[in-house]
Amino acid sequence: MELVAELRDRDGQTRSVRVPCPVEEGEGGQLRGLRRGLAELQERVAELLAPLVQEEREAAGDVEDEEDDEDEEEEDEGENNVDTKASADDPPPKRTKVEQPR
Repeated sequence: MELVAELRDRDGQTRSVRVPCPVEEGEGGQLRGLRRGLAELQERVAELLAPLVQEEREAAGDVEDEEDDEDEEEEDEGENNVDTKASADDPPPKRTKVEQPR
């Protein structure tokens, strides 16, 4: 048995990654073999994608990275703001139940 991953780039070119998935002896041996094969497959796919991710980052430039950092700082500031108007003597605000659409 083997695991196969197929990666397709933007040009339509495909790459296949094949990893053998041997069945181990004992109870649950097939599952253990599958887990080991999956871990190896993930590593190989990550190795193939790493250079592509780096190219994308370089093509995008550092401008986006700086903007992302600024956005994260603004979000952090908003999370750390504490409502100083509320006091310990006041009852907690009422909670409203929000129903999720189905």
